Amino acid sequence: RWLDLELLSSVLMSDTRQRLNRSIVVDMAAAIADAEGIDAVTLQRIANDAGVKQPALYRHVSGIEELWMLLSLRGRDELVHYLTEAIADTDRDTAVLAVARAWQRFVREHPGLYSATDRVPSVGDADIEASLSRVVVTLTNSLNGYALGDDVRAHCARSLRSALHGFCVLEKDHGHPEPQAIDAGLNNLVELFCRGIETLEN
Repeated sequence: RWLDLELLSSVLMSDTRQRLNRSIVVDMAAAIADAEGIDAVTLQRIANDAGVKQPALYRHVSGIEELWMLLSLRGRDELVHYLTEAIADTDRDTAVLAVARAWQRFVREHPGLYSATDRVPSVGDADIEASLSRVVVTLTNSLNGYALGDDVRAHCARSLRSALHGFCVLEKDHGHPEPQAIDAGLNNLVELFCRGIETLEN
């Protein structure tokens, strides 16, 4: 969904003053993060790749803190896109497995962008809180096939988010003790969750 980093840089270098805007700055930051890690994202690096002086970026972002926020919003919105597509025409256990695999696929394809979601607090900013709410709502929708009350379903969705986030961050950061069994481990996590959620059904 984003241009290749080298292609994006070459396009910008050809006509930077006309092409550089807020969206492209975020595009470049996301591409750098996914290719080299979130710590590689700096305003100076983006300016260098865009062929401009760093102060030129302040016309588009106020500083690195705002860029972290924009990357976090981009990451969560893209995650919601992955999850929403995954749960179409699914139900109950198949829906849970679909969101788990979609979450894993997003983190595998955009590890740096996903890391950006942890760079800013999840509370205290209305846009960030809304983006997190969209993730939870999408997970809640994936549980509609279970006979649960609304409050219980929402609570289960938050628990599912925590489980998937933890599992996928461990995978991204090479923290699983048996990396050769990652996919089997995710399947097992889903199985445990689904069997547990059945005990909460009305």
